[in-house]
Amino acid sequence: MIWLLLLHISAVLCWCGSLLYLPALIAGTVSKQADMEREHQQALMFVVYRLFSTPAALLAVASGTALFMTGGITAHWLILKLSLVSVLVMCHALTGWIMLLTQTMPGKIIKLSCVLLRIGLAILISAIVWLVLSKPVWELTL
Repeated sequence: MIWLLLLHISAVLCWCGSLLYLPALIAGTVSKQADMEREHQQALMFVVYRLFSTPAALLAVASGTALFMTGGITAHWLILKLSLVSVLVMCHALTGWIMLLTQTMPGKIIKLSCVLLRIGLAILISAIVWLVLSKPVWELTL
């Protein structure tokens, strides 16, 4: 069971770290730079999303599901955590959509979207971490 918890924590760290890094990469692709640099940065952006972030997200969700299924966790905080994680999954999909829009939308709109996405992700990830770390207090009071 401890190996499953370690797998879940490491997958979540990789997923959240890449989600926080991707908006900066996306914003960098629309900045004024040489075509060669822009192509290299776009390729890096898609590699991080497809080969790192998405597999980490799938592994985090699968290992998290296995954790509460094998551990028999049915606490109230879990429903709130799963709701926040579903919003995080939507942010993951939104990141991919913004990546696709870099070819058609103006740079200022993309940069603003990236800033708002990054702020939202930071708040969301902080809320999930707070909820997980404060769960013993919730279990005692409910």
